[in-house]
Amino acid sequence: MKRMIFALPLLAVLAITLPARITVMAQAETRVETGQINGAEFRIEVPDAAGSGQLAGLVMYCHGYQVVGTKNSWDSPRAQQLRELFLSRGFAFAESAYSTQGWAVKEAVEDTEALRRYFVTKYGKPRETYVTGHSMGGVITTATIERYPEIYDGAMPMCGPLNDTLNGFQERIFDMLVTFDFLFPGTVGPLSELQPGARLNGAKVKEAIDASPEKASMFTRRYSLSAPGDILPVLNFFYEINRELQVRAGGNPFDNRNTIYDGFDDDVALNRGVKRYKADEKAREYLRRHYSPTGRIADPMLTIHTTYDQLLPGRYISAYDAIAKQAGTQDLFVAKYVVARGHCNFTAKQTADAFDQLLDWARNRKRPESGEIK
Repeated sequence: MKRMIFALPLLAVLAITLPARITVMAQAETRVETGQINGAEFRIEVPDAAGSGQLAGLVMYCHGYQVVGTKNSWDSPRAQQLRELFLSRGFAFAESAYSTQGWAVKEAVEDTEALRRYFVTKYGKPRETYVTGHSMGGVITTATIERYPEIYDGAMPMCGPLNDTLNGFQERIFDMLVTFDFLFPGTVGPLSELQPGARLNGAKVKEAIDASPEKASMFTRRYSLSAPGDILPVLNFFYEINRELQVRAGGNPFDNRNTIYDGFDDDVALNRGVKRYKADEKAREYLRRHYSPTGRIADPMLTIHTTYDQLLPGRYISAYDAIAKQAGTQDLFVAKYVVARGHCNFTAKQTADAFDQLLDWARNRKRPESGEIK
């Protein structure tokens, strides 16, 4: 952990491809630069105070999962509000759109680091540097702080799975799809060798849920969903992640041949009848690398999560506590929660409060208590 009153140690800047295009816009209180590095579009926003040497530091932001072909939303009101949170505290804000979409953890870590180095070459070395991100961006945040401890002063992963990705995705994504397909035959279909463009038949899934409300309620309870109405949007999203991962990794990374399912109305029938899949080892190795957290952190890491998240149960976030304990770094990890429903559904005040606690921890060695952020 580094004291914030000193400048960060000098680091060699590796050769990068400078932006193919750059646009600089003067705004009332910030300077905005956009461009592209190694095929990844970026946005940098710097408070005017930086011109007088008053820049407090730099926040590197990692966005969440994007379905392939969707447009980056950094001009949305929510994105602007998030940037203002850091800019108002004197921090510059930098975000890469990544050179690819989908489960782009590998590319995102590399693109975020390339952007950070570009920032340093153009704007100078900041006194403090933090990394944060939502959802998949929380995984990227964790991978970044573990890989570059000498660069960052703290990390704030938000609403992202902090457990082992391979096992966590199998339990939450793959097993949910597999067991739904057994309970509601013909709704999901084969889950291996999925082709680009394959989509879940949402109409068929909804029809099956409506036809068997008791079974749907049981499935809802088993997977910690609040109501059967959450099933279809969750399955739609998980089907796309599973499909995109298979294309990216070159095969099916999930193997449920040794899984003994429980918590259903008839576990015997389900285990006898559920479809079993064998994983492709190269695909499994890809997901192990991107990403299995190590717990090897040297700086404060504070995470926040909602009390109900239809995509990620809270245990997937607090799992990092056990990982940190194994690495002997548990005193550098704090998990906070907000009482809210929905994925990443934090207010601006709650996000600001969490970041202020992280700053105080990094600067003054005041480790915040775990628990609720109101």
